Amino acid sequence: MRALFATLVFVAFLPHPCPEVAQADTLPTERLTVGVRDDARPFIWRDPATKDYLGFFWDICTEAVQRGGYHVQPEEVDAEKRAKFLTTGEGDFDLLCDPTTITLRRMQNFAHNGRAPALEFSPIVFVANGSYVQLKRVDDAPKASGRLPNEAPNSPSCGQILQWLQYAGDRPPENWTWPAGTLPGNQGAKSTEVDGGDATAEGLLEWLERRFDFTLRRPQGNSEETKTFEIWGYVEGSTIGETLEAQIGRRSQGNWVICPIALPSHTKAAAEFCAHRLARYFGDLDIIKAALTEHRERNGSGCAADNSSANVGTYEPYAFVLSSHRFPDFPERLTLALYEMFGDGTIERLFAGHFPGAKKSQHLSTLFRINSIPEGTDTRLPPRCPVAPYESNARRYCPSG
Repeated sequence: MRALFATLVFVAFLPHPCPEVAQADTLPTERLTVGVRDDARPFIWRDPATKDYLGFFWDICTEAVQRGGYHVQPEEVDAEKRAKFLTTGEGDFDLLCDPTTITLRRMQNFAHNGRAPALEFSPIVFVANGSYVQLKRVDDAPKASGRLPNEAPNSPSCGQILQWLQYAGDRPPENWTWPAGTLPGNQGAKSTEVDGGDATAEGLLEWLERRFDFTLRRPQGNSEETKTFEIWGYVEGSTIGETLEAQIGRRSQGNWVICPIALPSHTKAAAEFCAHRLARYFGDLDIIKAALTEHRERNGSGCAADNSSANVGTYEPYAFVLSSHRFPDFPERLTLALYEMFGDGTIERLFAGHFPGAKKSQHLSTLFRINSIPEGTDTRLPPRCPVAPYESNARRYCPSG
């Protein structure tokens, strides 16, 4: 009898399976194909020395995937692959761990009658500020901005301007001449009509100021007499780039020409900006600043950028893109894991670690509070572990007591 009592006491203090995780050994153990960017610092990037992926979003993705019972198999995604995946679902990624802006157009594309019905957005995980930086002295960058020669045609295409810049070389603007003959247009830049409204330079300026809620630096002199141009850059596939493409291009009136250029990566965009071939560099400000800092460190040279327009910009709600193509219940599992991470303070701790000393915007603070949903007290469900479970012999247990 005494031996039986001792045995019962011993068993009582053994780790016992946690009710809600007792089925953990039946969870999927497959590897998820996770599409990742290598140039979206501080959200996600790849260390060139160690080849490891790093960043705020990378830590969130790996933790959420593991909580869902899966393993991470990273696969690098460039702008072209990313755009194809978001448009058609091609690429067969289970998760796109990338700062992707939720838009109604993309949500419609992910609906049952869209081109990528297996895709869906996770909950919003971050709110960013879309804006731009500009060269401090545009006059020192004749390949990014300046006056066109008097013999330039009225409202030249961006293709003509880019080819003229290549022809002109590094000669100062006042000595440039327009090459003889007719140049083909639309080379290396999109040429689209402005979506409604006034198509003059003034009308375009007013539209941009309303859209981005800040004041643009306007060209000097009489725009009807002086032909001027600016080259603006952004990374292909970004929502702010899509906005620029929809509103800027060849115009039928006015002599101020803006040429938006799509670049394949932030690494390339930062290099072009620092080489004074972009007058303005559009995108997520956190990513832009990190890309410029990395360029300075890598090349050991300065790259002066005017951030005066960075205070207010567009609202960019970021989320992950999930696919149910291979694992139908994966989106639900990841969504649950993300809400748990907001609720238990994991996201807050990761933010503090990746953005040390940074003060959250009002939008971001509100988002973190909204996503910290209550755990609930439904008595029909098995109780949760009082503390975090741990793993032993491929099973998860509640610690004793």
